[in-house]
Amino acid sequence: MLRLLKSKSALAALCLGVSLTPFTGYANTDSSFGKVAEQHTRYIATYFPGRMSGSPAEFLTAEYLLQQFSQLGYRAQIRHDPGTVRPLSATSVVAEQPGKLAEEILVISHIDTPQSHTAQQRRHNVGGLTFQGIDNNAASLGVMLELAKRLAAHHHEYSLRFVALGGTQPPQQGINTYLQHLSADQRKNTLLVVDIENIVAGKHLAFLSGNTTAAAVRKQTTDRAKTIAQQHAIQLMTAQLASRRSRTLTAYEQAGLPYLRVTASNAGKLTTLAAGETQSVLHDDAAKDNLAYIQRHYPHRLAQRSHQLVTILTPLLRGLLTPTRTVTTKH
Repeated sequence: MLRLLKSKSALAALCLGVSLTPFTGYANTDSSFGKVAEQHTRYIATYFPGRMSGSPAEFLTAEYLLQQFSQLGYRAQIRHDPGTVRPLSATSVVAEQPGKLAEEILVISHIDTPQSHTAQQRRHNVGGLTFQGIDNNAASLGVMLELAKRLAAHHHEYSLRFVALGGTQPPQQGINTYLQHLSADQRKNTLLVVDIENIVAGKHLAFLSGNTTAAAVRKQTTDRAKTIAQQHAIQLMTAQLASRRSRTLTAYEQAGLPYLRVTASNAGKLTTLAAGETQSVLHDDAAKDNLAYIQRHYPHRLAQRSHQLVTILTPLLRGLLTPTRTVTTKH
């Protein structure tokens, strides 16, 4: 692959009556892909609803993720970032598997769920304490954990970092705080950000390159992903996250990082998709973004998407983490 361009927790768990015991895995076969991800998704949604920034549920989810990553051998830590605006805090988890080289690939998802700030949002059941958030964003966390499991035993040239962010809902202080803490060397050595979100309800599975992501990176990411998908008879749409109507940059692109969004969308033509048009089709509605509703209205979708994404992302990331002799510049 070409080089790319650019005891509080124990008490709380006891009070809630949940166990943070890690899942045992499945054999490494095609048919097993996605099963661990689905298990984690159901567990997170059931036991940790209402994962709003600064909430006990967000903290417990972070503790759960920390335990899973640590059991897999990753160097993992929790970061608690106090904020100056609401939400007042955000809890994130960072897990790293160092490679032989300084360069690294980031796989990012988010822990926190939305909360209602206005009367209109409350009337539309936006977020809240009962919000299970399968599509926003428990399923993505499940995929992240299975990827971490499948990639843990492989020793790569590049470093691999998993980041489960809190504080990603407006005003996105968790994203901004994480990026602000990156040193100049860390930014330079970040070869790619793979951002997984809203993967269940959308009709079309989509891999979207950032506005500023160079053509060489798109070839190594979206083009390669589509090839893998075709080999497994998986329908996958690919495009650049841009349109003639909008050149909105994600926070990661504003920080100068090559970016790939992994999502699902109802858009018929992704070539017209702008950054602000990729939110969940369930509109953060607590009455819809839950296990019962998704099982009823999107039967087998959770298992299907978990399987598809793990099937595509596992070989894609393995290839990206191993450079070849050919070297190109980043951007």
